[in-house]
Amino acid sequence: MARHGDPEIDRALEVVVSEINSLTERQDGGPGVVLTVGGLVIGGTIIPDWQWFDEVEHVARAAFTVHTGGSIDDEHGGWARLLRGVSESLVRDREEHRAAQNAIAGLSESYRRLLAREDRTTHIHLSDARVLALGVSPSLPGGMHWRGRLSEVSGWSFGHLGEPSSASVEDSDRTT
Repeated sequence: MARHGDPEIDRALEVVVSEINSLTERQDGGPGVVLTVGGLVIGGTIIPDWQWFDEVEHVARAAFTVHTGGSIDDEHGGWARLLRGVSESLVRDREEHRAAQNAIAGLSESYRRLLAREDRTTHIHLSDARVLALGVSPSLPGGMHWRGRLSEVSGWSFGHLGEPSSASVEDSDRTT
C-alpha cells in the first residue's frame, strides 16, 4: 500500500524494472512487456535506465544538426551531451547503490525496510516501443524508445503486442 502522498506502484513490476536497471551489460533481447497507461496500450522491451539514456543520446546525436557556432542541438554542447551525462550519472548511481546495499546488509530488518522505502524505482524504460490508442493508427512497426512513470501504469503483462501468448497458443491447440 502506498504511503500518504506517495503514488501507488505495482510492486511486482517495480522489482522487475529494478532488477533490469541493475544489469551492467547492454540488453538486446530483454523481456517484452505490454503496459496500460492512461487509456493507452504500450508494448516494448524493458531495458536498463542507463542503456535507454545512452541509446537516446545516440539517436539525438544522429537527429540533430551540428552547427559550427554551437547551439542547443550541437553534439558538443547540446542534447546529446545532456543525455550522455544522465547515462553516466545512472551508471555511477548504480555502482554507489550496490556499495550502499552491501553497507546496510548488517543493519536490522526494520532499518533495511525503512531505507528500501526511500530507494524506489520510479520509471520504466522501453526500446522498440509501440503505442496503441483507440481510433488512432498504431505507431511504426520498428518502435521507439519510451520512458514512463511506474505510478501511471494501471496494468501490465509480459509479452509483445501482436504476438499470441504461449497460453493462447496452447488453448487453440486444444480446440483443434
